[in-house]
Amino acid sequence: MSPADIVTVGAFLGVIIVGMIVSTLRDARRAQPEVRIRARLQELQARQSAQKSTDAKGAALFLPQTPEGRLDAWVRRHRQRLNTVGGKRGMTWLVLAALGGFALSFVAVKLPWVSGLLVPLAFVGLPALGVVMAYRALNQRFRQRFLEAFPDTLDMVIRAVRAGVPVTHAIASAADQADEPVRTEFRTMGDALKLGIDFVEVLDAANARIEIADFAFFSVCLRVQRETGGQLGETLENLATIIRARRDVHLKTKALTAEGRITSKIIAAVPFFIAGSLYMLNPGYIETLFSTQMGHDMLALAGVLLTIGLTIVNRMAKLETSR
Repeated sequence: MSPADIVTVGAFLGVIIVGMIVSTLRDARRAQPEVRIRARLQELQARQSAQKSTDAKGAALFLPQTPEGRLDAWVRRHRQRLNTVGGKRGMTWLVLAALGGFALSFVAVKLPWVSGLLVPLAFVGLPALGVVMAYRALNQRFRQRFLEAFPDTLDMVIRAVRAGVPVTHAIASAADQADEPVRTEFRTMGDALKLGIDFVEVLDAANARIEIADFAFFSVCLRVQRETGGQLGETLENLATIIRARRDVHLKTKALTAEGRITSKIIAAVPFFIAGSLYMLNPGYIETLFSTQMGHDMLALAGVLLTIGLTIVNRMAKLETSR
């Protein structure tokens, strides 16, 4: 076989392997319970909104129409989500992350192998990457803080309901004693209920803001009890027990997978540590990677392989605990 045939076969096999990896990661993402629950809730909300729009079709003729495109809806939804998970300083954190990525791009363009299209890509990609990472960090922190305070807030609602207080007033009273960020969300729900907004609409709006499966279970319990009746206090008590058990299992799996996560971080740091040590001991030996085209290709290939390896290790170390 000629070298061209070998390169063609290698490229074909590489494309197949990359496609299999992407397909596996996509299937694993779709199989996650949180994704399936969110899809079901969105489908239910779409059906309810379609039914409401059909019932209020005549009244809508007398309302001013404000066209909203997909981009406007996307921006409004993420802005609302940012205000929920980040509070008043959410936008500040994103701006600081973008400025940090922009400053890092100035350092990146000084590297000898960054030239041509990589220069504008660095100035655009690094700030965008910083914003995405900061947004995910805010989401993770909000989720952790919410799940820490949510079971205790449920206990307050349960005691109020068993004392004969309506659940709408129990939510408003629990907001005064709950911890953040549950306090803000329950206070928003209580204020909306005091204004006379329908209970189901308040729950749907809260689900859209919070986007946590445990709160979705709470919303479903309230809606089912509102439609069919039953012992709400006992149902919420079982839900609080389940949420605490899920939290304990999550913390246990986090401790069990700590070794794998630390190992992946050490493996990721080893190449940079070795490269820095070689540069300090013998700069001429390592500068070949930065001064020749073959060295640039080897660095690019090493970066791609390192990224794929770390992604696989993180997927293996991340156990699913939402079932």
